[in-house]
Amino acid sequence: MERRVSDEQTQYAQAAADQLAGKPPQLNTQVLGARLLGEFAQAEIDRQPTEQRWLKDIRQYRGQYDPEVLDAIGPLRSKAFVRKTRVKVKTVDSRVVDLLFPAGAVKNWEVAPTPKPSLSPEHKAEIAAQLEKATGKKPDRNAFDAAVIAMAKESAKAMSATINDQLVEARYKDVSIKAIHSGHLYGTGIVKGPLVERRVRTRFVKQGKKWVTKSESYVVPFLDYVPIWRFYPDMTATELSQCRYVYERHSMTRAEMAELARRKSFNGAVLKAYILAHPDGEVRLRHYDNELRSIGERETTQSAKGGAYEVLERWGWLSGEQLREVGVKVPDDQLHDSFFSNVWLLPNGEVIKAVLQPIDGVTWPYHLYYFDKDETSIFGEGLSAIMRDDQTMINAAIRMMLDNAAITSGAQLEVTLDLLSNSEKVNEVVPWKVWPRNSKSPGQRAINVVELPSRSAELSAMAAMFENNADEVTAIPRYMSGENATTGAAGTSSGLSMLMGAVNIVIKDLITAWDEGVTVSFIRALYHWNMKFNQDDSIKGDYDVQATGTASLVAKEVRARALNEFAAGTANPMDAPYVKRDKLLRQRAEANELSDVVKTEDEVAAEMESDQAKQNMAMQQQIQQLQMQEAQAKVAKLSADAELARGKLQEMLANIEKIVAETVGVKVAAAYAALQAGGVATSSPHVAPAGDEILRSAGWKDATPNPTISQLNGPPVQQDLGTTQVLNKGQSFVQEPRAPAGGAPGPMEPPPQTGMAGSHAGIETAAIE
Repeated sequence: MERRVSDEQTQYAQAAADQLAGKPPQLNTQVLGARLLGEFAQAEIDRQPTEQRWLKDIRQYRGQYDPEVLDAIGPLRSKAFVRKTRVKVKTVDSRVVDLLFPAGAVKNWEVAPTPKPSLSPEHKAEIAAQLEKATGKKPDRNAFDAAVIAMAKESAKAMSATINDQLVEARYKDVSIKAIHSGHLYGTGIVKGPLVERRVRTRFVKQGKKWVTKSESYVVPFLDYVPIWRFYPDMTATELSQCRYVYERHSMTRAEMAELARRKSFNGAVLKAYILAHPDGEVRLRHYDNELRSIGERETTQSAKGGAYEVLERWGWLSGEQLREVGVKVPDDQLHDSFFSNVWLLPNGEVIKAVLQPIDGVTWPYHLYYFDKDETSIFGEGLSAIMRDDQTMINAAIRMMLDNAAITSGAQLEVTLDLLSNSEKVNEVVPWKVWPRNSKSPGQRAINVVELPSRSAELSAMAAMFENNADEVTAIPRYMSGENATTGAAGTSSGLSMLMGAVNIVIKDLITAWDEGVTVSFIRALYHWNMKFNQDDSIKGDYDVQATGTASLVAKEVRARALNEFAAGTANPMDAPYVKRDKLLRQRAEANELSDVVKTEDEVAAEMESDQAKQNMAMQQQIQQLQMQEAQAKVAKLSADAELARGKLQEMLANIEKIVAETVGVKVAAAYAALQAGGVATSSPHVAPAGDEILRSAGWKDATPNPTISQLNGPPVQQDLGTTQVLNKGQSFVQEPRAPAGGAPGPMEPPPQTGMAGSHAGIETAAIE
């Protein structure tokens, strides 16, 4: 089991801090290095049986037969390989990654304060002072505890944000995806970290009038994926916590070796001397290296010395005596004890780094994920090993089916060579071929056709049987990869939903394995890393790290399925009035990690207001348009009425002009008649009173003074009683002399001037009978 470092051993951890500060220890590389090389050689031997299984796994995943199987098949038989293993591995990869790293901002871990956070006396005094300053009195116990919990929650939230930022910078998701794939293929996936990595940041600063570059170093957590081929644990243990050591084999370029020599925690002098002594590199290829190259078609891409160097990194326990051999100061009374340390050495046994574990509370930097843990080994089994027999049987059935189909695709010929002509080529069979024969045994056929039976149906059923068995053995059915199942429970939507819920139990086990093997241990190690190396004290505190993958992610998927089924079941006119579709839609979107595609209530309200405003504006425009149309109609009507009135006016004016003309004519005629009457009255004054009387009886009133007829033209005429006007037979007045009273008639005088002069001069007045 995992050991704890005592308080007395804390002083030895100062060696790690000294190396980070640039104080490499003085190493004795001759004694410990040789001992560790022998330990690593034993680890290589112990791991070889597992390596053979891994080689079979990778060949099976890539669709390649093992060399011994190819030899047994022979050159003339089918070598088809049905890659069902790859489908299973890819299906589980995508499923687990989708649950552990959803599209939204949901994390599969959280950092929370402990139920009763422990604080330093200084921190407690600071909280008490802040409360007293805020309230003006000394806080009681309940208020103080509440303030402690509130501050712890804020600090835990800040720590969580810091860790999340570090995970993004360290490419935690990419590293995890590689480890998950390795776990599903080989049975074991390995994540390494967090370790201390010093980086250099270059920025521009202004000095005077110039901008110059300034470099500054800072410490960040280091994270990496470890392929199982580089991982050599203590094979006598079945759990990582039981291991005495773990070796990791690095293959580095010359530039990477030079970078190690520049680090203050490494022995640069030894590294530089080794690089100069081996300018072309030095790597001892293992048997599996050549196998992997042949599987990956890289047999001729790199030789044994391709400029690469091999470096061994060891994590594990060392005794105080062994640490003293490499320069670590260990008291005599602690030589019998063991200390967890990190040692780097070259293939020649020279130690280039030896430090104690730099992070308090963290032992192994490796975090293991298992698909199916093998209780007899530290490694697990993957999908390739679990379904190997089924994959072999599927391949065998398909090969036999293809071979049988090839054999039965054409007729088999039995040929008696003695009966054929010597020039006939029996190996050539073409359409319309003529087979010449000799005269021997004329009743015997030289060529007989042999029909072979086809077994394709039986062999196809055999392949299907083993494929179904692979689904049961791996607990990863084909409908998880999207295959359209049409029979059984998977043939209906409700049946398929039930089966998917059952499959989630297996996926839940995988999520649990990742949470326990990687999430909790790694995030907790990263929490310890920040507690020691992070300079921001506001994020530090007494926290617990919890994994939420199993509890929330799988449950969320089950809820998403239930919500989708409920939505489908209530999508009818009878249930619709009783279902709040907007809330149901939002819950479905949240369960399916699609909450950002559904509008919020505020957005809907804003859009409704906007739509209402647009409708009001459109309605106002319509009203204005209608009003304008109505006004235009009124204007048109008024124009038409005005035009009609104008026409009537013109007609009235024409009538008026006609009436005026007629009136003028009447007036003229009346004047003319009046003039005639006046002429008569003038010539016969005694008629005028009779005419006036007639006019008055007809209602006429004289608007002028009473002139006498004699005054109408010139001065008044004295009545001459000496003459008498009489109407002769020719209807004309004649003057007859009238004798004065008592005397004889006087001489004839001309008649007086009347209105008959002017325009009517010469016009004869009609006679009055």
